[in-house]
Amino acid sequence: MTIQEEAGTARTVRLIAVQVSFPVSAKGPYRAQVPPQDTAGSVRVAAMGFFEVSDGADYAYMLTHGGHDVPDDRTVGQVAGEKDSVEFRLVKKITQG
Repeated sequence: MTIQEEAGTARTVRLIAVQVSFPVSAKGPYRAQVPPQDTAGSVRVAAMGFFEVSDGADYAYMLTHGGHDVPDDRTVGQVAGEKDSVEFRLVKKITQG
């Protein structure tokens, strides 16, 4: 993808293909192309909207990657590294009160 800058020159912007699976949903995976500086939190919120779920009083949804929780403030670029794509899983975590 290229973006026109004010001076009239074009620069290439790297996008990362994101896929979020949610095994308990009948829908297929959530897919998007995002810049590397987007956070896992923004991807989580978009995926939750796609899957029509929301956090509750005693549970919250979280993204995982490679079996590990991904904090909301971690960028997609940090998770993907040099790869052009990254796969997450949306999981429901019970919170203890």
